[in-house]
Amino acid sequence: MRIDFHCHLFQPMNTRKMLEAGSIIFKGYGFYERMERKLEKIKSIETSNIMEKAIFHFKSANIDKVVLLPVNMKENQEVKKWVEYAPEIFIPFYNPPEKADDTIDAKEEIRKAIVEEGYKGFKIMLTFRKKRLNDQLIYPVLEAAQKFKIPIVMHCGYPPPGTRRNVLTYSNPIYIDEFASSFPKAKIVITHMGYPFTDIAIALAAQYPNIYLDISNLAYMMPSRLKDLLIRANEIIGVHKILYGSDGNSPEMTEIAVNYFDNIDFLTNEEIEKILGLNAAKLLNL
Repeated sequence: MRIDFHCHLFQPMNTRKMLEAGSIIFKGYGFYERMERKLEKIKSIETSNIMEKAIFHFKSANIDKVVLLPVNMKENQEVKKWVEYAPEIFIPFYNPPEKADDTIDAKEEIRKAIVEEGYKGFKIMLTFRKKRLNDQLIYPVLEAAQKFKIPIVMHCGYPPPGTRRNVLTYSNPIYIDEFASSFPKAKIVITHMGYPFTDIAIALAAQYPNIYLDISNLAYMMPSRLKDLLIRANEIIGVHKILYGSDGNSPEMTEIAVNYFDNIDFLTNEEIEKILGLNAAKLLNL
């Protein structure tokens, strides 16, 4: 089984128009030029249904299931529509309340999301709200994750290129060290291997049994660097705590991320399959 553990909702934008818009900012950037060349080689379909297009590319990449990560409360509802469209493929996560609000019972909202609405994990975006990962807002989520034994995906490291916010200031995974041992059954996933704080992320995964790393967006952003990071992580923690994630902004980028594993010689086929889905299946109790 292959699972994309880090996928956001795609917007119904034509990929060529998306590239043209991106070229205004990123023309000449190495990652952009490389991505543009690769996208031109990927066969797509013409459809106004973004869910249909996404599923086409997941199937082309031999991805069986996809974890959908909402980035705000509004997207929590949008995720439901995707799950209703293809319940055999999409796995819904939940973005909990991440702002102090006396009118919201955060613990009750979180309980309802998991128990009554069927969300299978959490997506934490505190670092985009100018809050570090040890902010008090995280504790109701940690309590719920521990109680229901479900994963928490925490944004760590750099934000998407072009993000005009000082996200990196708040994104060092070192703040997880403050609470990881207090919630040993809360399965914590550090995104992007914490890059550029990868040594800290790997150290945390080595220290705490409940901390995992995903490789989202590294396959197309910095493939050479990802090789080094995977070798280093494998030396220290093995591959059983590493999760594949695409994290693209168009469905075609799913294929770019998976294709990274076609010609690598520093992992065995068994290790590759663990990263591409078997580790995630175990984490999700599938």
